[in-house]
Amino acid sequence: MATHENRISTPGDWRKASRAARAASAETLTLPSGATILATRPAPLEWILAGRVPQRLLAAALATEGSAAAAPPHELSREDVLELARFAADLVRASVVEPAIGEAPDEIRFDDIPIEDRTCIFEWACRTLRESGTKEDPSSPSADGLERFCAQ
Repeated sequence: MATHENRISTPGDWRKASRAARAASAETLTLPSGATILATRPAPLEWILAGRVPQRLLAAALATEGSAAAAPPHELSREDVLELARFAADLVRASVVEPAIGEAPDEIRFDDIPIEDRTCIFEWACRTLRESGTKEDPSSPSADGLERFCAQ
């Protein structure tokens, strides 16, 4: 990472390093439409610490399997549904490395991605969240909880 004269990294340096790390960890996925993309594995702990997991989902995910709180309530409010939809869209956007999703001329608009492809990316990301909990640290409550969510 490049630094200023005082050896402090710039925000641009961090962004560049972050993009490089995402690209280095990316996998090639072929989607139902036939499109091929590069996608990276989401990091469950990063999402939790950033507050990007809906609170209702996080509460269910962090509950122990034997507790009554482990089963999500049967009724979801309109706000819950919208929050879960935003989470799913954010997870898809965060997973796709190339082609970039956005509004610039060289990016693909999120709404232009076929729903089957978006669903496939979301399901792949959820499977990846499950797998990251079982391979790296099976005792991690955050990984185990997200595994329960993704399995639903």
